[in-house]
Amino acid sequence: MGYLKDGGNTVTPRDIGQLLTVGFDGFEAPSSLLGAIRQGRVGGVILFSRNIHDASQLRHLTSSLQEAAQLGSHPPLFISIDQEGGPVRRLRETFVPLPSAMAMAASGNQEAAARLIYLSAIEMMGLGINQNYAPDLDVNNNPLNPVIGVRSFGEDPEFVARWGRLYLEATQSAGMIATGKHFPGHGDTDQDSHTALPLVPHERPRLEAVELLPFRIAIASGLRAIMTAHVVFPAFDPVPYRPATISPAILRDLMRHELGFSGLVVTDCMEMDAIKNNVGTAQGTFLAIDAGADQVLISHTAQLQEASYDRLSRGAINGELSATRLKEALRSVSDTKSQIRATPFMADRAEAQHLAQTIWEGAVAGVGALDRLPLMGELTLVTFSGTRQTPAMDQSTGVVPPLVQLLHPRVQKHFALDQDPNEDAIAMVHRAARGMPLVVALDQAIRHPRQLRLLARPWTDGLIVALALSSPYDLRRIPVGSIGLTAFDPSGEAQAALVKALQGKIFPSAQWPITLEVRNR
Repeated sequence: MGYLKDGGNTVTPRDIGQLLTVGFDGFEAPSSLLGAIRQGRVGGVILFSRNIHDASQLRHLTSSLQEAAQLGSHPPLFISIDQEGGPVRRLRETFVPLPSAMAMAASGNQEAAARLIYLSAIEMMGLGINQNYAPDLDVNNNPLNPVIGVRSFGEDPEFVARWGRLYLEATQSAGMIATGKHFPGHGDTDQDSHTALPLVPHERPRLEAVELLPFRIAIASGLRAIMTAHVVFPAFDPVPYRPATISPAILRDLMRHELGFSGLVVTDCMEMDAIKNNVGTAQGTFLAIDAGADQVLISHTAQLQEASYDRLSRGAINGELSATRLKEALRSVSDTKSQIRATPFMADRAEAQHLAQTIWEGAVAGVGALDRLPLMGELTLVTFSGTRQTPAMDQSTGVVPPLVQLLHPRVQKHFALDQDPNEDAIAMVHRAARGMPLVVALDQAIRHPRQLRLLARPWTDGLIVALALSSPYDLRRIPVGSIGLTAFDPSGEAQAALVKALQGKIFPSAQWPITLEVRNR
């Protein structure tokens, strides 16, 4: 049975599912999901770390998903992933390693980065993944941004545009769909749209010059998909508290008409609080498609996925969604899927590992008394436990263990403190560290400033070394005569590069993709 007709073409229930990309738990697709795919209620599947055990399992999983679509006589699925690099990296361990965007930019090694991104895309295509929700085109110019940070290439829009173009071209040369995000920009927020509804208050001229520039360049460079931001932009849309994801003014007037983007418009996950707690996931899905989105992402909950499909179907039946808008979205999905090209090549893991290590080691930057490197003798190490990764980041990322293991032979005393240590804990560390270097592995100290109390100097006979693991901005408040190091990436591989710098095996000479105004204590 058809819903609507537009020039003789019927929109059917089977078509509606092409607009939905969904996620699930486990290493195997549940029978309910396979059934929904066969029935045409799903057009894409997003994978997370929770779905990935190893390459063999992953190939079996993606094959089973595509087989379900084939059995239902539907187009092949989008099988997507967030494989940006660094903290947002669902494929780890035995897969092609990928540093964060900011680490790549800090290394300045465009040739190695482009080749590594290409190898990663080749590997993903071979595993049955055909769409990557990357690159991140946000200009991270707000030190308090809790969700972007090192996921961005930096704070300068032209710099971000240049690296974003490199990333998308390397990805798409492997036959994969690259997806720039988060339009029109999530870099200058101090809230995370997973848990709040951020607002960017700037006037249009500033947004044109900063936030939009990387997207303009990416569109001109052939970017095939753009992901929306659950962020409010009053300068673009006068409707109060209406985020970009459900804004016709932003998706249709700005993105399509002014910037001339003709590719696939993807929403960020509609289960994020910025949508779910304001308009609701199912209603948000309807509003997003009506506003101009083509692919709606619902990453976790089967009931919300089903409710969203039903809401779109109801909108098609009662005429709330026009036939023209539905056909536009379906055509965009179909055209984008037709651009996916399988490659006969295999990723060389050894080459990829070498390239990644080159980038991580080239990304180590330092401030302060770098002439006091390398560290000699025993040291006191402070790390912070209880760190909660932002929902965007890989929950399996271990911020502390790699550093502890790598420094273990030199560590005379190790303190694992709460993320907001109390005065007694700080005093205990200061007493223990007398006479030896104190290495403090800062983790989001810009949001947990009590960590910086550990850098206060109650003695004169010990060197202080601050390692900024999650945020390079943590190094803004280091004491005079101390050392600050960062690799712009919290991963274990980046921590290994930091340890090499402490040992004097490499020198921290990377460029800074952000401005670090050091205010010595």
